[in-house]
Amino acid sequence: MLFRCLIWLLAIILTMLMGGQPTLAADNTQASSITSASISLGNPPSNPDFNQLAFDQFPPLTTSGSFLEGSAQRTWQAGQTPDQVLTFADITELNPQALTLEAIGSGVAQDLGASPLSDFPLLAQQSVANLLTAVPTLSGFEVESLPPIAALFRDTDLRQGLTLFQALQQTPDLAQRSLNQIDLRAWAINTLPGVIQTALGDFPGFEAATLDQVPGIPELPLSSFPSPLALVGGTTMQIDFIWGPKEGERTRTISGSEQQGFAVPCYVERQDCSSIELQTLGSGSQALDGSHWVSGKYQEVEGGSGLLRAVNGGKEPTGRHPYGPLFKQVIWEPDETTDTVSSALFFRACALGGCTPYVIGPFPFITYRINDPIFVGALEGDAPSQTPSTPTGATRGGGMPGVRNLALGGTFDPNCLLRSTPRGSNRSPQGIDLGLLAHAIGAIESQGSGGYNAVGVHVCADGGRNCGRGLGKYQFMSYNPYAVELISARPGGSEFLARVNGGHRPTSDELMQFFPPEDQDRAFESALASNIERASGQIDPTTGQPFQGDRLIERAAQMHFGGPGSAIDGGSSDAHGRLSLRDYGQRTRELYQQGGGSSQCPTGASGAAGQANGELVYPVAGQFPVTSEFGPRPAPCSGCSSNHAGIDLATPVGTPTVAADGGTITFAGISGSLTRGYGRVVYIDHGNGRQTRYAHLDRIDVVEGQQVGQGELIGTTGNTGSSTGPHLHFEVRENGVPRNPRDYINF
Repeated sequence: MLFRCLIWLLAIILTMLMGGQPTLAADNTQASSITSASISLGNPPSNPDFNQLAFDQFPPLTTSGSFLEGSAQRTWQAGQTPDQVLTFADITELNPQALTLEAIGSGVAQDLGASPLSDFPLLAQQSVANLLTAVPTLSGFEVESLPPIAALFRDTDLRQGLTLFQALQQTPDLAQRSLNQIDLRAWAINTLPGVIQTALGDFPGFEAATLDQVPGIPELPLSSFPSPLALVGGTTMQIDFIWGPKEGERTRTISGSEQQGFAVPCYVERQDCSSIELQTLGSGSQALDGSHWVSGKYQEVEGGSGLLRAVNGGKEPTGRHPYGPLFKQVIWEPDETTDTVSSALFFRACALGGCTPYVIGPFPFITYRINDPIFVGALEGDAPSQTPSTPTGATRGGGMPGVRNLALGGTFDPNCLLRSTPRGSNRSPQGIDLGLLAHAIGAIESQGSGGYNAVGVHVCADGGRNCGRGLGKYQFMSYNPYAVELISARPGGSEFLARVNGGHRPTSDELMQFFPPEDQDRAFESALASNIERASGQIDPTTGQPFQGDRLIERAAQMHFGGPGSAIDGGSSDAHGRLSLRDYGQRTRELYQQGGGSSQCPTGASGAAGQANGELVYPVAGQFPVTSEFGPRPAPCSGCSSNHAGIDLATPVGTPTVAADGGTITFAGISGSLTRGYGRVVYIDHGNGRQTRYAHLDRIDVVEGQQVGQGELIGTTGNTGSSTGPHLHFEVRENGVPRNPRDYINF
């Protein structure tokens, strides 16, 4: 141990004499590099100085990627820095919602109030009504004293001297006008009094805004946020050896993930277990001497949580969190010829009831030399994981792998975003996409009312037995058992609930303290799954059968709106009188369908309309079990075929269906006498004698003669024609002869 310490001290002294320090450069296979001037190093020298480091100072991304958040899209491009990619929901650990422009300006030594309004895109997207939600004092100012508002109302005949409140009373429609309808470059932010003193979290849509939509945030040091970034634990180790990707069998590790632990072994026999071997420094415990931090370029582990855990197949690079959960540090590419190893950072996206795995990256980070100290944070002392890491398939010198296509296992085309998830990931047992449903309900509940900061009116239900308010993005009543459980678990939570249920209207700070976004999403996920399960056991009065498909979505939404005991398709409404139970269910279903059916590439494929790629892709959004194979079989129903010409997928009614390849629609409608069993069916001619058929559809979204691209929406699955239940019958024909679809697609 003494010998190792002497070697380490000698290495540091030599480095200092040579005028150097551990370099901050990506290896030469990366698209960009970091110099020692890009990120200031702190003490120990293996750590950045968070008093200097800001989001716009990170080196740019080296790989493009994309994924789906409910019905919203997220994509990133090589060359972008974190402030251009991350949203405020992604960095909740830093508590950015508590910041004001005044505080940000102080942190970056700028008078942000003097900046033009166009530099504040989050503010520019606000309607007048939303602006007053965030800054209520504006309602008392005369319209003429608010130049941007006056310009926005210039085409009206409002009387002189009216306050903004009076103007909106006279012409209520003006409240829906947005600031970005006018050129905002002419006015400073300070022309709207109180804006710079308003917490960012008070602005509706804040959580979905990227960091660069608020001036000063990209330049704000990470140590200047309300909950500043800091070191986790105090353990620094020494790099004793650097092992390349041809190595295997690393059983003693300190790398992994929050979900799988940080002792995940690498069992690849002869390769892909690239790592750094570590030794304890100073008088620390020697129990982990000789342990390995495995490369995340070559190995991945389980990651993610909630409704977004399915992104990238639930996988993220193996690594550690020495600086907390904001990002993950990943050992990347070793170079045995120079005894150096690069590292990278990966971020996650958080929304819709959880967080993705750490897949937004890589951002090149510190490059270490052999014998360098490396900060590893708090050593958990985990027992080795029973599940080893999984090879990524990366190659030496190759680019950093992008986020994989969830349905096909390939890579995402950034121009064509996936809208489906693997079976059993974020789908309910009844096949409902929880992410899309969460987005649909959230869009209704918090539209224009503050998102996660939304607070409803005080109401009493159940004959006065339950009184409270709707809280947060999904407007959970404060007596909802899922909300009560999470809020009560926080210090002072029970007292907070008692005040709210008694009539107290909580502030945004109180709501974030006792019912923050992560708890709102967690409660919603649990309640949503429970409502779907309960609704699927009820009888739909319109069909006499259990709720399923679109009607199951409507009923689950009604239960969220009116409670589990609410009347089916009832006419009662909430305190606002906006929507009845029936209307609420129908509106939710419409938003759900729009989210699932608006992508032109729901399986991750792409192609020009009418142009065949020659390779077929999975025909529905999501992956579903095969219920009937190609070939001879006992006829399952009267009118059903005994020689099955295709393959059946157990898709719920309403599942988006896409063209397996580009081509021309040759038939779209109800099948004729010779093929009556198909019900609603679509035929696509792909040229060279190949045709695909999609039968038993519920809805058809194409017409005969239309040209479609691979992956383009053509309809939704159903239960029409001769069918034993909801499913998609999918056929492939060559020169009119049915072929086994498994010869073309991996089902």
